[in-house]
Amino acid sequence: MTKVSERDTIDDHFRESTLGAVQSSSSIDLTSPPSRSWTRALQHQNGDLPGSLGNAPLRDRYIADWTKRATSFTTVGVLGPTSYSAVYSESDDVARSSNVAGSLRDVSHSLQHNFSAIDDGQIQLGAELLLILYDDFTLYERMATMGYDQCEGYLWALPVLRLIFTSVRQMLDDAIEDESDPLPSLRRLSKCIFENCSQPVNIYLNMTPPEFFGAMPRKWEVIGLMFSIIGSSACLLPQSDFKMHGAPSLDRNGLAVVCVSAGEICLRFCDNAGVISEQLSWVLLSHTSLLTFLYGDHDYRPWKSLGDLSTVIFALGFHQQEAFTKLPMFIIEYRRRLMIAAYGLDKELATFLGRPPRISWRHIDIELPIDLEYDVLIAEPEVRDAAMANIGEGGWNTTGVVSNISYARVMYTMGQIREYVLEVSLNPKIFEDLEGRILEISNLSRKVRDDLPAVFKWNLQSFENMEHGRTQAYILLCIHLSFLHSDFILQRVLVKRKGAGSETLMNIAHEMLSTLLIAVANRSRDGRDNNTIAWTMSLFGLPSAGALAIELLRQTQTPQSSASFPRSEVIQNLSRFAADLEYAILEHAGNYEICQQARKVIRHVLDRVLSAPPAMPFASSSLVTEPDFAPMDWLTSDDTWLNQDSDFMKWVDSFDWGQELGDR
Repeated sequence: MTKVSERDTIDDHFRESTLGAVQSSSSIDLTSPPSRSWTRALQHQNGDLPGSLGNAPLRDRYIADWTKRATSFTTVGVLGPTSYSAVYSESDDVARSSNVAGSLRDVSHSLQHNFSAIDDGQIQLGAELLLILYDDFTLYERMATMGYDQCEGYLWALPVLRLIFTSVRQMLDDAIEDESDPLPSLRRLSKCIFENCSQPVNIYLNMTPPEFFGAMPRKWEVIGLMFSIIGSSACLLPQSDFKMHGAPSLDRNGLAVVCVSAGEICLRFCDNAGVISEQLSWVLLSHTSLLTFLYGDHDYRPWKSLGDLSTVIFALGFHQQEAFTKLPMFIIEYRRRLMIAAYGLDKELATFLGRPPRISWRHIDIELPIDLEYDVLIAEPEVRDAAMANIGEGGWNTTGVVSNISYARVMYTMGQIREYVLEVSLNPKIFEDLEGRILEISNLSRKVRDDLPAVFKWNLQSFENMEHGRTQAYILLCIHLSFLHSDFILQRVLVKRKGAGSETLMNIAHEMLSTLLIAVANRSRDGRDNNTIAWTMSLFGLPSAGALAIELLRQTQTPQSSASFPRSEVIQNLSRFAADLEYAILEHAGNYEICQQARKVIRHVLDRVLSAPPAMPFASSSLVTEPDFAPMDWLTSDDTWLNQDSDFMKWVDSFDWGQELGDR
């Protein structure tokens, strides 16, 4: 394996470039007028390539970079009915005018790209990225195409991955003249990719999947996509798979970090060239997923990358029906799946972080993708036609099979409900008739669930028996927990803002946690579903366990405890959940740290509950000075049903995720 040395090479390249620029900054003449000080270095270039600025101040290199961008244009993207060009492009008189070569909407297509200023440093860096792929291409291809199935598995179907990897392998093999010293050949290839990166992929109606997915290896977007998929494989595949591929001691986390860095560099290349392409949306979606796998859903980096993804998708117009006309069916389906994958990821992160979503259903006008696996849609016509015969009303398959695309369709359908839930939860100004608004959302959620095909009905016994296979069982589990989670959030809003009773909230939290514990107990022993378990425990387990833990504390201090609250069972479930957080979530999982924080707090709460006299307040002196209590947002609450006079409750209200917990 050469990944460590190659990563060091990339890091050294950045260090040397930055160090040289910083050292040269000491020559800046601060006595010059601002205008002359900022323009002198540019005037001195006399048209030289940006690569010749190695000894120039760092700020001049950035100015040169943006000057280069000013001479390179790409399509402005899809423009809507309020845009500057709408009144022209929608006018029949203008459209018929012989003096108008095209509407303002298409003006950018006539602008020429300037590729004369490709940075030699970027070419070298691109060659080093290609070298990483080349040195261990066989291993990476096996990782990506054997048993690989991430949350967007309905998008990166196995035949698609094989077409992409095969085309890139062929490109590398054709380019390299000397296998003992491939870097010079890769430099030339890197330059060719830069020259080709802004060229669109021509699509025609009779285009085949191999022609489409195999025709774009000379794009940094595709190289970045490969790194993202390889990195995701490193995070998701069980260790037994690496042994099977001859890499039992592979540093999975190290490889994932290298892939994140390489993907970021490819995205930077695209940004420097002003690229807006369909392939850019692919890599942004996959890169965002990789960031959640590696750093966790709570990290800032996935949220930032999601913002870039939503920007590109809207610029491409994939939210409008016009983006799906006069195209081969497999491309139409691919774009629809991309759109709902981005939409689902947006709702997931917005809910997890408690932030406004970036992609709203109000601005989406597309049909749902067909409820068939993508490999079937790109299969031979007779295979595809036979499968299409089993598609019924609403695009659902009638065979009773629940797949990843089935799950994505359900999540998109209930996405509108989740947006309403987030709107109520995140807007404290919604107070008047709050009860009526929440009831309306709850009824709509119930109707959406009732209208789903019968195969999506939740049955706990069927799940425990895994009657329909592990994949289908977990899909039905996540759908069930997602609907419960919406109800949980709504009830929590009622309790916090209106002082409503907590019984309904506790019932929902108890069902969420109990169901989740059954799923954890039935997890795959080879670790193949570790990511699914970690994700469900983080998204659904942390809030439900937190609500139950606080209720335990309240009832411990309050003589008038609710007789309907299953105290003993809740204590057992919280104990099991804390143990599962410790042993079921692997250390390399992105959400590992926040789950361990939750585990320590839950155990501390259980210690207090089990050691306190029944229905007696805790002594405040020992609680205030407790050194290893850790703040946690999911326990933060202004709920009126808590005993706010207790010092312990004041401490609970001060929980903050940002502080670390002491070891227990």
